[in-house]
Amino acid sequence: MMMLSFVSFFLLIWMNMTWPLVFFVMILTYLLMMKLFPIFYDYMFMYSYMDVCSFNLVLLSLFITVVMIFSMYNYMTKYPIILLMMISLLMFFLLASFLSFNALLFYFFFECSLIPTFFLILGWGYQPERIQASIYFMFYTLFASLPLLLVIIWISSTFSSLSFFSNFSITFEKNLFSFFISIFIFMAFFVKLPMFMFHLWLPKAHVEAPVAGSMILAGVLLKLGGYGIMRMIIFCPSFISNISSLVYSLSIAGMFFVGFICCRMNDLKALIAYSSVAHMGLVLSGIITCYMWGFYGGLLMMISHGLSSSGLFCIVNLYYERTSSRSIYLNKGLLMIFPSLCFMMFMLCSSNISAPPTINLLSEVFLMYSMVEYSYYMMIMFSVGSFMGAVFTFFLFSFTQHGKTFLSLSPLFMMQSREYHLMFLHIFPINTLLFISFYLFL
Repeated sequence: MMMLSFVSFFLLIWMNMTWPLVFFVMILTYLLMMKLFPIFYDYMFMYSYMDVCSFNLVLLSLFITVVMIFSMYNYMTKYPIILLMMISLLMFFLLASFLSFNALLFYFFFECSLIPTFFLILGWGYQPERIQASIYFMFYTLFASLPLLLVIIWISSTFSSLSFFSNFSITFEKNLFSFFISIFIFMAFFVKLPMFMFHLWLPKAHVEAPVAGSMILAGVLLKLGGYGIMRMIIFCPSFISNISSLVYSLSIAGMFFVGFICCRMNDLKALIAYSSVAHMGLVLSGIITCYMWGFYGGLLMMISHGLSSSGLFCIVNLYYERTSSRSIYLNKGLLMIFPSLCFMMFMLCSSNISAPPTINLLSEVFLMYSMVEYSYYMMIMFSVGSFMGAVFTFFLFSFTQHGKTFLSLSPLFMMQSREYHLMFLHIFPINTLLFISFYLFL
């Protein structure tokens, strides 16, 4: 990845791109160099509020931001300065969220990240329905987060500490009061993740968002929910025990039902958005077991899903720019028109079903181990959910690449070197991080 960062840096200078992109590439390269030198790496962990989880999510955020600005190259004609300001502001809030050591600070930056995303969807979306989608996204996530603020204030007044790194954990007996407190704490993260039955805002936001909005939303913003759950489980472990069985069952069942929903989707972006719900349900079910393998698997799945889903949204946007349609029935026979993109689509679909040698495979093995330790009976639902994920992924690939080409798609402009490089930046890390995963993440 460090080699890719250097290559990207020189390409940006050659393309005369703007300063935010060069700045993000320089920070990404610096963090990767820190990772290569254990002395400075341990020093950074000791004197900063950063652990393995937050460090890797910061790397993911910077990397997705770089490829996101790459993908918006054709959209720089529409208020480019404001667009770069929104992207930079969003990146600041994301990094501040991952580096926050206080629950109240984390909540503040967690909510502030909604504002740039709201304006990205509203200002650079495709259809007039983007107004409804952006408002729906804002209020759905905002109202679900208000109970969390009340609980944080109550914890602060009761225990006089909100630090994630405090040497105590908040414990309560299992009763009705602690059950509702648990719901209030984790509701905001269930919506942000999103968990099945709390996911209604996600397809609307993805369909109407520009490619940069979809990439940062699926690549990083959804991971705020998983990161928040990890932090809150350590901060107040007794709360998650009140609802763990319920959340675990809904997450596994959600994989099953989302698989059937994806099999009847005809919008490419909506299909990929629903597949994110299935993957995040798998992450949640692993984290909720409170086993170390579940935490490792959840972190690896968040990293791998951030890269694969961002790549899928990016390649769908490349098709959309040429065919002016996201319909799966109009984007048929693309293998005959863009054979090189077919290979890239195949690699991304392979990572979506956790095929080797992608990093998704290792994450799914860790998650499967933690889920078997938690409950043997849920393995049947997990197997069926994974099978349905493979079904709709093959459905996505076969329908777009094979079949009779739509006749009006003949005058198409060819791929650019920037777009090949953009897709390579997604595919290369997914297929190489497996070999260094124990060094990077564990």
